[in-house]
Amino acid sequence: MAVPKKLQGIQEGFYLCDSLSAASLSAASLKSSPLLHEASDRPFAVPWYDPEGSTITSYSPPPPPYIVKALPALPPPAAFRASIPRKNRYPPHNNTWEDEKPKHARKYAPHLGSPHPRTNRLSRLSLTPSAFPIGAPNAADTPDPEAHEKTLADPPDGGTTAWLHVLAGHLVVFNAQGLNMSYGLFQAYYESLLLPSHSPSQIAWIGSLQIFLLFSAGLLASPLVDRGLFRLCFVGGSLLLVASLFVTSFCTRWWQLLLVQGGLTGLGMGLVFSSGVVVLMSYFSRRMGVATGLAAAGGSTGGVVFPLIAKQLIFKIGFPWTMRVIALVSLLTLLPANLIVRQRPGWRGRGRPEMDWAAFRDAPFMLMMAGMFFSFWGVFFGFYYIVSYGQSVLHLTGSSAANLLIFMNVANLPGRFLPALISDACIGPLNTIIPSTFLAAMLIFLWVGASTHTALLIVACFYGFAAAGLQGLYNATIFGFCPEPSKLGIRMAMAFVVIGLACLTGSPIGGALVKVGGGSYLYAQLFAGCSIFLGAAFLLLARWVKEGWAPRKV
Repeated sequence: MAVPKKLQGIQEGFYLCDSLSAASLSAASLKSSPLLHEASDRPFAVPWYDPEGSTITSYSPPPPPYIVKALPALPPPAAFRASIPRKNRYPPHNNTWEDEKPKHARKYAPHLGSPHPRTNRLSRLSLTPSAFPIGAPNAADTPDPEAHEKTLADPPDGGTTAWLHVLAGHLVVFNAQGLNMSYGLFQAYYESLLLPSHSPSQIAWIGSLQIFLLFSAGLLASPLVDRGLFRLCFVGGSLLLVASLFVTSFCTRWWQLLLVQGGLTGLGMGLVFSSGVVVLMSYFSRRMGVATGLAAAGGSTGGVVFPLIAKQLIFKIGFPWTMRVIALVSLLTLLPANLIVRQRPGWRGRGRPEMDWAAFRDAPFMLMMAGMFFSFWGVFFGFYYIVSYGQSVLHLTGSSAANLLIFMNVANLPGRFLPALISDACIGPLNTIIPSTFLAAMLIFLWVGASTHTALLIVACFYGFAAAGLQGLYNATIFGFCPEPSKLGIRMAMAFVVIGLACLTGSPIGGALVKVGGGSYLYAQLFAGCSIFLGAAFLLLARWVKEGWAPRKV
């Protein structure tokens, strides 16, 4: 009778068998009388390794007509392992030791239980019908990216390298969000001097396109980062951002500003921002809120520095040279960021980015994205129109109106850090962002009744502080709805696109409502306040669906 196909092997008839049972012989009898199975004068032994038991190599009786007789001695396990070529000592990738039994694998089978170099999980030889013979081609030689999904050690959550990346993140957000949060001053300048024939809604499209690309470029950047092309995104985005700011100095028409300041600058912002944020978050876990809050505070810093530069220079040296000075500031701040930021060792996706269709069936994630959409639909209205409102409604001077935006961004700075600190220390990002968003909506409604310079300044400061909770914690909040690290890049990109669409349409809708109201800002203020309030309600609903009303850190 021919030897069964499963029992074909190498090295003087040694085989691994996956379907024979050792139930018929006890361990004690196997110690004293080992077995040899013989068929057609060709001996073979069937070793069986049990990681849950002892180091005894047990044997099962062969099917008839094999003859069983005793051997004087058994080859030691070390000799058996030495008979296996090194390249075939790795087991199939779809079989692993139980997590609670790694010590047995390390002690009794250091080579057979060695993990594949591309994983951090111990593996074992299968004892199921899917096992392959020792001499068969090794499945580890052709790894499947789906099966060999990358797993990393816990992030450092601190240390010199991690905190240097927070500094670099601050500089990145300084240029990306800081420039956009300064757009309110350019909005007022374009309305009154450079583009007086265009409506506020048309001019708002420049800033809204910029912030749309700031967020939605993550759909391009995040998969590239997953493929290991982080440097391409980060360095390329930095160069594009600086170059487009310089080219903006030569623009004098609306379509030129829309294409260059809105399109190219926004794309550069998006590439450097999206890639930088993903890498920064890979260095933190428990201190994620503080890290992202400190990085996000760069938006407030830039929102103070860039309006001050424009306020002091635009009427002295003109718009072109003011934009060139701003481009120089961006170059000097992005240079150290490029020298610091490095993709965390081993932090690379599967190299084959795929759409996460399961996210559309994830109710908490979808509710969270709805909350982000409505919140960001109205949150930038105050930053874009506070200067124009002060000039056209309260008849303030250009300098006094510009101070409203500067003070709003000054108050935005502690608003980015303090909620992040509370988030990490006490209640979590989602529990922190919800009351901050409700407070921002309430302050927009209070803006309706601000009829004096002092009242408007107070509302602007409190609104800047409240809006900072949303602007500083949305990254950490989205991160909390991404249960699988391998899906982080694509889910962040999906959320960024939704936020970008909200920012793209929110400010132009506000400008159109100002025109509909005949110069009155009431309809636009109600639109912004209601949209932010609705966003806070969706975030609250997402929290309930995800965790219920239990008082826990979320």
